[in-house]
Amino acid sequence: MVNLLRLMMFVSVRITCAVAASCPDCGKIPVPYPLSTGPKCGHQSYKIRCDAGVLKFDTLNNTYPIKSISLKDRLLVIGQLHFLPNTCVMADLATTGIQLNTSLPFTITASNTVLFYNCSETTSFVALECQPTNLCHTYQNASPQMSTCLHRVPHCCSYKLGTTTNLYFIRLATDRCSAYTSFVNLNMSLPISRWPDPAVELTWAPPPEPPCVTQADCDSTSRCKDVQGGLKTCLCKRNLRWDAVVGQCARDLKKIRSKRITVVATMVCSVGITIISAVFATTTYVRRRRVKAARQRLSREREEIVGTGSGNRSSRIFSSKEIKRATNNFSPTGLLGAGGFGEVYKGVLDDGTTVAVKCAKLGNTKSIDQVLNEVRILCQVNHKNLVHLLGCCVELQQPFLVYEYVPNGSLYDHLHDRNKQPLTWSQRLIIAHDTAEGLAYLHFSASQPIYHCDVKSSNILLDVKMKAKVADFGLSRLAQADVTHITTCAQGTLGYLDPDYYWNYQLTDKSDVYSFGVLLLEILTSQKAIDFNRPTNDVNLVTYVKRIVNEERLVDVIDPMLKKHASTLEIDAMKALGFLAMSCLEERRENRPSMKEVSEEIDYVMGIVATVSEEKLSR
Repeated sequence: MVNLLRLMMFVSVRITCAVAASCPDCGKIPVPYPLSTGPKCGHQSYKIRCDAGVLKFDTLNNTYPIKSISLKDRLLVIGQLHFLPNTCVMADLATTGIQLNTSLPFTITASNTVLFYNCSETTSFVALECQPTNLCHTYQNASPQMSTCLHRVPHCCSYKLGTTTNLYFIRLATDRCSAYTSFVNLNMSLPISRWPDPAVELTWAPPPEPPCVTQADCDSTSRCKDVQGGLKTCLCKRNLRWDAVVGQCARDLKKIRSKRITVVATMVCSVGITIISAVFATTTYVRRRRVKAARQRLSREREEIVGTGSGNRSSRIFSSKEIKRATNNFSPTGLLGAGGFGEVYKGVLDDGTTVAVKCAKLGNTKSIDQVLNEVRILCQVNHKNLVHLLGCCVELQQPFLVYEYVPNGSLYDHLHDRNKQPLTWSQRLIIAHDTAEGLAYLHFSASQPIYHCDVKSSNILLDVKMKAKVADFGLSRLAQADVTHITTCAQGTLGYLDPDYYWNYQLTDKSDVYSFGVLLLEILTSQKAIDFNRPTNDVNLVTYVKRIVNEERLVDVIDPMLKKHASTLEIDAMKALGFLAMSCLEERRENRPSMKEVSEEIDYVMGIVATVSEEKLSR
């Protein structure tokens, strides 16, 4: 009887009802959900084609054969088009290579290594490796089928996808590169003869519940309900969950297991309630004692971490009651912002001091480590252009950081928020100089050199006098004496990240210099470091401005508001700041200036601007 009951429960768990149909096989090739080869099967956002027993994938401008599909990993591998006869030109050059529709759920994965051929000598895309010793030349020399590209056009480049934020295309252009070969999961230690066949790997996002118009479009396991904007979806009923892999509403195994445990617990309690109660009471008492001891130990360890740094500055230890009282129990009205680390709230201490309270994400070890690291760093520094730490609270599992309140928000807000008053040329120069001074202090004057690692406009705060303060030291690192760099996995923000640091995992003070160079371009142009509203080739601000500088049109990218009514000398000062940014953005870190030199150069530009202002006043 017991075995029969178990069998019935197992069968009931496995019962599912389809709310989305898989498409029929294409020849002998299965077409798993959500891929769709027809209007009545699969999910219509995941369309592919079945052409005479062969699966094909349509991009915006071409069709490519599908070589394999992995439902488990949501991967789809497509072949490449051929070279034009006796040329080093790809057949899809005329349509600028592989271009995916950004409104569809398919993207190119980071597992592709792409070799570009027939490249222009002026190719300057920062992620391309075009040196004579690069992987592309190795492949050309060892692969007989590449003889046309080898003899006619020796200039080629290597590129690893995943180094930019845009994974929707492999671009070809007559003024850059006109042919390519892509390899999936390439092991470069293998000889060329053992490399895989050329292919491009795509992935797709998990499909949502299918759309509906009426309940008739759904089955008995789901209900047609409004989601937003009048759109309706077949939402799974209670105790069911949407299984995106097979496109079904399935039993929620977690809830079923929970019900089984409840039944078993009730039966056991009816037999031995007294024994269980006694064991439970004893276990609870011991557990609470252990939790309390663990919290006390954790609090002592954290107090040692943030107590006294090498700069002999100790942070004040706040109690959780003080923090909750200051923030009105973390009222949503006091929320200043949120990020990967957690949230920041405005608060008022008992003595009337206005503060900002940073909260680590509860249960997120990385977030907690970043907050504690920030306290450790700020305990060792003291500079007018660095945000001032007041103290922290470490008695709870979720630590809190308390620092001075900087009332005018971030530089990012003032550059990109149209509701903010635009910054003047003089204000921008002062902010750039203040930031450079703060970073130079970290690199050269702190008791132990510090690399900030996340210099960006949203981490530059502005006080009531519009003076800049560098903030957010969660990713910062202390440098060791007589060590030229720190070896660590690359961390930071796309658009600001030093490519030399990204490729070599070697963090130096010049990594901050590169990020500061991006910040200077942002200040000068009022454009974002990464902006998908710009043309595809110009999404990255550094790549965009480098192209403009190569065309000797630097003035064209300067913020029109700055150029308006500016004198010739002021325009020259703006150009000088732009060229300073270019020197900070040199790909080889050895060619970049130090932050001291950058600060001095900005100070020189400020002197020119001050002279112009005095002349205007004297007229």
